[in-house]
Amino acid sequence: MTDRANSSLNPPPKQGAAPSRSSVTLSEAQLEQIRRLVAVGRAESVDEYVGAAVAERLERDRSLTELQDLFERKGQGPSEEHLAWAREVLGVEDKDAEGRT
Repeated sequence: MTDRANSSLNPPPKQGAAPSRSSVTLSEAQLEQIRRLVAVGRAESVDEYVGAAVAERLERDRSLTELQDLFERKGQGPSEEHLAWAREVLGVEDKDAEGRT
């Protein structure tokens, strides 16, 4: 069993590392929304906004990988009762429930 959360596929962020340039494609509507947020001071720049969004997503993916590793080590996942509680607390719907009987 590998510990994916700490593997080289998911390295910890380097503090103070110089940013690299890249190119991403956003819809015109997304770009316009971000520009409006910048204009009203809710984001420093388009780059800062996108960078923060990517950092948040990477942290979520790292956390989910860590959680999956924990369940693999335990040999079982959360019970339906625990999942229902988590959905209620988080305010999310169970999209797969319709397929179950």
